Amino acid sequence: MPQQNNSYQQKKPSFTPRPAGAKPAFGGKPAFGAKPAFVSRPAQKPIDRSHSSGFQDRRAPMVFTNENIKAPTIIIIDEEGTNVGTYPRRRALEIAQEAGKDLVQMKYDQETMTSTVKLLDYGKYMYQKQKDDKEKKKTQKSSGLKELKINYAIGDNDLQLKIKKAKEMLKDGYNVKLMIRLKGREKIYASKAVEKILSMKDSLADVGRSQFDQPKQEVQGYSMILFSK
Repeated sequence: MPQQNNSYQQKKPSFTPRPAGAKPAFGGKPAFGAKPAFVSRPAQKPIDRSHSSGFQDRRAPMVFTNENIKAPTIIIIDEEGTNVGTYPRRRALEIAQEAGKDLVQMKYDQETMTSTVKLLDYGKYMYQKQKDDKEKKKTQKSSGLKELKINYAIGDNDLQLKIKKAKEMLKDGYNVKLMIRLKGREKIYASKAVEKILSMKDSLADVGRSQFDQPKQEVQGYSMILFSK
């Protein structure tokens, strides 16, 4: 039987199918149904924050003392502010040890790699520094004025709470204005208002002082300012 010509011929695919799971060529896509290959990345090194030039809490700046001072050249200043001299690091540490004191870094020059230090007792230095910081903070707050309102008919228990609150403010360095407002017919109780303010003044005498013996009469009542001691 003669072979029948068929104009239809099966076309071969233009690509070679890749079996599922096979790895794609570089830059290619994985075959349908295949899981993408896992690409490993080198582990990142943790950030070293232990170095002095790394992160520091701004609220508590680091103080370098003695062996923690790494500069090769050290300028020593004594407690009176006199320049003792410039020494190699090892010799500077020996001088501090011989004097029974500490080297406390005040400044570091990165260009010359030189530390300027003070030769002193570190314990006493920190005690005085904390004391000065506390006094400075108190002075900054002293310009602030807080008002404490009181009712002319306030009871003894509530009055003690007001006294306690005023004492805390005065201890924190604030000046406190004691204020009793009298409205309308309440002005007939002016004597009670004065009595309450004077009672508070006496109770706060250990932490606050007033420039006047009597409360100041205002349009809406009576007041007295106590200044922090």
